[in-house]
Amino acid sequence: MFRVFVFDEPFSVKLRLEGALTSQTAPVLAERWAKVRAALKGRKAILDLGDVPEVDAAGRSTLRELASAGAQVGYAHPRLRALIEEILEDVRGVSPLRVFVKRLFDYTSAGSADSSRSEWWCRLRAMLPAFLRPCRTA
Repeated sequence: MFRVFVFDEPFSVKLRLEGALTSQTAPVLAERWAKVRAALKGRKAILDLGDVPEVDAAGRSTLRELASAGAQVGYAHPRLRALIEEILEDVRGVSPLRVFVKRLFDYTSAGSADSSRSEWWCRLRAMLPAFLRPCRTA
């Protein structure tokens, strides 16, 4: 069962989604988005995808449309975070800071930094905000 809850707040409108976003449920979200978008009046739209465990190709396309129309993702189910990052990078492009941080992590993780600078690089990486640090899988 797929549901879309809309919460009107003074400075934003939050759309909370529950259930799988598939080819059967994507039209429901698109229809609800059209109504919300017409009533935004300068407020920002925030998507809460915390209760969306899976997204198929049609759902991915719908999320891409919402993101390109200005909707922001406030929270995403852990299984969807990589997908959401991919969609947002496609829509908004990759920031130069994100490219720098990726190169920094690749440089220090590949062992190309010599041992005298290794500690310095690790400390520099540790000072970066969490949202810039790529996830590590061990």
